Amino acid sequence: MPRIGLAQIKNIPASKKKNIKKIEKILLKAAKNECDLVVFPELSITGYVLKDLVYSLAEEIPGPSTEKIQSLARDYGIYVIAGLPEREERNLIYNSAVLVGPEGLLGIYRKKHLPTYGLFEEGRYFAPWRKDIKVFETPVGKIGILICFDLFFPELARTLAVKGAEMIVVLSAAPDISKPFFETFVHARALENTTFVAYVNMVGFYDGIGFFGGSHVRGPLGQLIARAKLYEEDLVIADIDYSSLIYARSIRPILKDLREDDVKYLYRALVE
Repeated sequence: MPRIGLAQIKNIPASKKKNIKKIEKILLKAAKNECDLVVFPELSITGYVLKDLVYSLAEEIPGPSTEKIQSLARDYGIYVIAGLPEREERNLIYNSAVLVGPEGLLGIYRKKHLPTYGLFEEGRYFAPWRKDIKVFETPVGKIGILICFDLFFPELARTLAVKGAEMIVVLSAAPDISKPFFETFVHARALENTTFVAYVNMVGFYDGIGFFGGSHVRGPLGQLIARAKLYEEDLVIADIDYSSLIYARSIRPILKDLREDDVKYLYRALVE
């Protein structure tokens, strides 16, 4: 039964060195608590509120920051998911998350949906990922990754579940005004896909905007397993019993009863 840690941190904008130092302190604490996987918030390596600084902070993957995280994962024997701006070979910049373990880099997820309205202006800086998404098979489970606004689109979580995800991890940088949405959607994605959903949000106040934290894990029947504090840094720890997926999916066979025509007609409605 893997043990996961949700590292709800307040990051330092544009300071990779200080943020990685904070990540290291969290991993030390997580290792003492026998965690197998630790998840950090969206853009946790660089900070979220970056504006034009994102262009100078973005780096290739693998690169200096991910290599440092890999080294920490190896030192502490822990799997880590963390976020950073990725510079791709065509000079596009993605809002990305890396999954690393003691054995090295296991996967990259690139954010598909970039909020560009109200407080948000991600579409100004990042390119959206427009290709397929993967489930990563690891010693700590079959893991799917989403980033923040991606959670608002049930098709993405459903895709991961159909591909075999046992747990969907959501890295987030959600402000106060988004709290009711994320509380609802984490619950909904767990229920409608009968899978574990682990949501990790940042905390702090940046440019007058508050980020509430509220990181939590829900089980395949929507049950709350663990929850972090609001507006405070926290490391919340949860044991994930994947065997409970069998029972949940036997009494709520949603994935089994999903039909091809459900998806076909949705696609048709989108393109017509």
